[in-house]
Amino acid sequence: MSTEIYYFSGTGNSLAVARDIAEKIKGKLISIPSVMDKQSIKTEADNIGIVFPCYLAQLYGIPLIVERFVKKLENIGSKYIFAVCTCGGLENFNALPTLKNLSKIIKSMGGELTAEFSIKLPMNNLNYHFFTDQNQETMFKNCKDKVEVICQCITNRKKNKYKFLKSLFNLLMTPMYLMLQNFYIIHLKKMSKEPKDTNLKYYEMIPLTDKSIYVDDKCNGCGICAKVCPVQNIKMIENKPVWQHHCEMCLACDEWCPKKAIHHWNKVEGKDYHHPDVNLSDMLRQLSKG
Repeated sequence: MSTEIYYFSGTGNSLAVARDIAEKIKGKLISIPSVMDKQSIKTEADNIGIVFPCYLAQLYGIPLIVERFVKKLENIGSKYIFAVCTCGGLENFNALPTLKNLSKIIKSMGGELTAEFSIKLPMNNLNYHFFTDQNQETMFKNCKDKVEVICQCITNRKKNKYKFLKSLFNLLMTPMYLMLQNFYIIHLKKMSKEPKDTNLKYYEMIPLTDKSIYVDDKCNGCGICAKVCPVQNIKMIENKPVWQHHCEMCLACDEWCPKKAIHHWNKVEGKDYHHPDVNLSDMLRQLSKG
């Protein structure tokens, strides 16, 4: 049976996981940005994998581009669909609501999310590093072990859902989620430079948060930020990056800037991270159509 694995990645975590899975099960690796110019996405593959990072899990969790991608899929009713959510922090707290939201979207498109997995990896958003152990060596080892388990499940086309106790935990955490939602909304209004009484929804504000990204005088106009942006949100104007307000909040521009001249509002200054097994060439291929 054939498998296509679609991925979205800003700093390499999800790319590394998707690539490892594809190599082990001999699947075809496809970046989500490379197919987003299509009006609809049809596949002859028997199995479809979706690998992505979760953002703002208590608001929604799914990167906006991943939602748009899923809504382009056609004729998926008979497909074995699996998803792998990479996240920092507590997996249950971040991945579980994210995967439940993804399952609803896939169901609305006539399919079923048959197997759902999460993998904890170092956070590319280091503002919240105090929530989690950032022992990277341990995380990478655990990731490799988890990928083995995931591949066995996929190969056997097993059903894998979060267990009842984890779902109950998610239900009990609802009051905490609601409290965090209010915090995130206030923060998004500030970062998107919208008035406090704006009627914009969170998914309308996320693309505008690039208004709070800035570049300093270390910028040499190399244009790597524009090339590495998975949604082509950056234009070089007079040798300086200018953001176009359809940001995915993936932090790729910041993390891959060779001069560290870009400053993202959602990152601790002076702390940088991208997956050690992913290089700039790998990220640039994310936009390749072939």
